[in-house]
Amino acid sequence: MSNPSGNNTRLIACITIIILTSMLMLDRLVPEGLFLDGVTYAAISRNLAIGKGSFWALYYRNPWIFSEHPPLFFGLQAIFFKIFGDHYLTEKIYSFVIWLLTAILLKQFWNRAIPGNGVSYSYALPLLLWCLVPTITWGYTNNILDCTMALFDIAAVWTLYRSQKDNNMWGIITCGILIFCATLTKGPVGAFPLAVPGLYWLVYQRGSGKQFFTAVMLTIFLTAMLIAFYVIFYQFPGPRASFDRYLNQQLIAALSGQREITTGGLGRWQLLYDLAIQMLVPIAITIILIVIVRLLKLTPQKTSGKHALFFLLIGLAASTPIMMSVKQRTFYLVPSLPYYVLAVAAIAYPYFLVITNRFKAGQKGLRIFRLSAIIVSLGLCIYLGSKVGQVGRDHEMIANMHYLAEKFPKGEVLGICAEAEKDYAFLAYLERYNQMEVNRIFYAQKYVLIDKELCNNDIIPIINSIGFREEPIDLSRYKLYHRHFPLKFDFTLLNPVFRTRDK
Repeated sequence: MSNPSGNNTRLIACITIIILTSMLMLDRLVPEGLFLDGVTYAAISRNLAIGKGSFWALYYRNPWIFSEHPPLFFGLQAIFFKIFGDHYLTEKIYSFVIWLLTAILLKQFWNRAIPGNGVSYSYALPLLLWCLVPTITWGYTNNILDCTMALFDIAAVWTLYRSQKDNNMWGIITCGILIFCATLTKGPVGAFPLAVPGLYWLVYQRGSGKQFFTAVMLTIFLTAMLIAFYVIFYQFPGPRASFDRYLNQQLIAALSGQREITTGGLGRWQLLYDLAIQMLVPIAITIILIVIVRLLKLTPQKTSGKHALFFLLIGLAASTPIMMSVKQRTFYLVPSLPYYVLAVAAIAYPYFLVITNRFKAGQKGLRIFRLSAIIVSLGLCIYLGSKVGQVGRDHEMIANMHYLAEKFPKGEVLGICAEAEKDYAFLAYLERYNQMEVNRIFYAQKYVLIDKELCNNDIIPIINSIGFREEPIDLSRYKLYHRHFPLKFDFTLLNPVFRTRDK
């Protein structure tokens, strides 16, 4: 069934998909602006790069040591800030590199798991389905931790899959290191590759007692490796303090429901609903391929049900543990989505193959297409270059940050009211831009920034009474007050009391 003309057709499809998916990613990645979590993580990584805090004691803003997540993501992104400097594109470049490496591993995993028998460029199918999942495009353009964890996890699964087939002990050890890196990025949810040996036996080797014993021993070995890494690091004061903070402030609180609840009306089942929504496009494309094959009366190869089942079980192993927590968000699915996509692609593959073999492209057509692709790519590069510096989201917030960065020196601390301390987006952007911070003990600062939408008006007479005077500022939402008296004593001893509203 396979022939050079079919390979040419798949090459054309592959190049088209690469151009379209890259454009889809970069069009959202290049403009300025990020989701709140992404801005926060970029600020922490930048702080680490300039010497604020340390790998085991991440600095966000005074006096907070960031303990919401393990530190590996921030250490890796800090390297990019060291290389590219403190520019808004730095975290964007990091995100694109993570996306690109994940796509390469997805391609490698597909090529290894689905033997081509002379069929080239079939990886275009899973890459297309993966990039068309809405959360993939959103997640890899918003600097979330889950994307980095997904990279370590798919590297671990691919390495373990190869090592099991080739009996490569060094590959298994590498897999253990990668699982440790995944958990050091976002905690225990990154340890799901530990289930792969058992799932591999269940799908491909069921009935073999010897292989079952091998799978159990392999899982025990990898688990022991993971525990050993943490035990060794726990002997040192820095890692021990970091692990304790993460365990007490984040992990236990999240599992016990003490953190924010984001599951919606479906409770812990919300994630399964979100998964179904995310997979609608890949499933729809598969159905379209099947319908086309039926209409053309083509004869596809038999679908490999075992491969689809194996990928599906890995996806379930990656996503179902998240349901233990009532803190769920759709982008938590990012590490599991490659496997769900591979499962769907394994079902769609025979139909994709027979269609690309049916519509043949010769060498002349391929040359014309390559020339067209080069021209289109150059045009897209010019288009993307024009978007550098443009604002993609949070327009007013980013404009305010640029204004404040021009008005105040780097590292300036602004006094704010207590209510404004709950404006997390404002605080994150303020820290990310120009390394500016805030202090709710406003009377001890040189400048006080009052948010007219959040702060109680009763604070203004107090500010005026202790020697602050309003200064003109070109920000409609804020008022700026400048202290006009010398700071001769510790104003933190003061405790002005004023009425506050329930905001």
